[in-house]
Amino acid sequence: MSKTLFTVLSVLLLVAGLVVGCGATPEPTAAPEPTVVSEQPSGGAAAALKITGPAQELSLTMDELKAMPTLDVDYTGKDGTTTTYTGVLITALLNEAGVTGAPDLTLLAGDGFSYDLASADYASCADCIVAFDPEGGLRSILPALGGKAQVKNLVEIQVKGGAAPAAGGIPENAALKVTGNVETEVGWTEEEVRAMETIDVQSTDKDGQTETYTGVPINDLLALASPKSDATTLIFVADDGYTAEVPLADVQACTDCIVSFRSKGGFSTVLPGFPGNAQVKGVVEIQVK
Repeated sequence: MSKTLFTVLSVLLLVAGLVVGCGATPEPTAAPEPTVVSEQPSGGAAAALKITGPAQELSLTMDELKAMPTLDVDYTGKDGTTTTYTGVLITALLNEAGVTGAPDLTLLAGDGFSYDLASADYASCADCIVAFDPEGGLRSILPALGGKAQVKNLVEIQVKGGAAPAAGGIPENAALKVTGNVETEVGWTEEEVRAMETIDVQSTDKDGQTETYTGVPINDLLALASPKSDATTLIFVADDGYTAEVPLADVQACTDCIVSFRSKGGFSTVLPGFPGNAQVKGVVEIQVK
C-alpha cells in the first residue's frame, strides 16, 4: 500500500469515528442522593409534664418546674416508711396552665397507668403536690389518699371537661357574684354557674332530715376571685337582704360546702356542719371581708 493511500484511509476512519460518536446516546448521569432532613429538637429541654384539657395545653420542662415555688411534704407508704418529697402544688400547676375552678383530673403515668382525681380531693389540699421523685422523674403525692393516687413516672395531668368559666368582671345579669377583699371581683349568670363542675353533698337540717344537694363548691368560686391574704370573713347575701357571716378559713377547709341549685331557680348555700343561719336561701352574693 502506498503512503498516500494509507494516509487517505486513516483520515476516512477518523471521520467515521467522529460521526458515530456524535450520534451516540450518552450514558445517563446518576441522580444525586436525596438530602435527608432530620427533625431537630427545638433547642429547649424535653417536656417533663404536660397539662392538657378542653381549652388548654401546657408543657413544662423539669427546670421550669423546679423554678416554681415548691414545698416539702411527708408521705408515709404502706410499709410504714416516711419520705419527705419536694414538689409543686397541683393547684399552682393548674393555675399556671390557665385552668379555672377545680375540675376533676386524670393523672397519667408514662407506662399508661392512670388515676382519676376528684375535685374535692385536691381543691383545698395544702399538701397535694407533683413531686420530684428521688428515683427520677415526677410523681404525685396526695397524703390523704390511697396508694393508687401516688402515681409514679407522672407525665401528664388531663383536665376533664366542665371547668368553670374564667373570671372576668361582673355581667349586668349576674345571678351570683363574689366581691370585696379579693384580687378580682367576678360574677356569673345562672347558666354559667350551672355549667360549672358540680358535686353532690348531704346535709342534715335542724329537724334531723338529711337531703342530697347538687352544686358548685364555694372554694371553686372563691378561687376565681382570689381572696387577698388578709381576708378573714365571708358574708352570704340573699336576694331579700338577709346576710350570714362565717369565717373564711372554716369554709376553705370545707370540701363539701357548696352553692346549690334550687329547683325554682337561683341558689342556696349548703354548708354541712355549720349553724343553720349559714344555710342561706336565695344567695346572690358572697362578700369577702
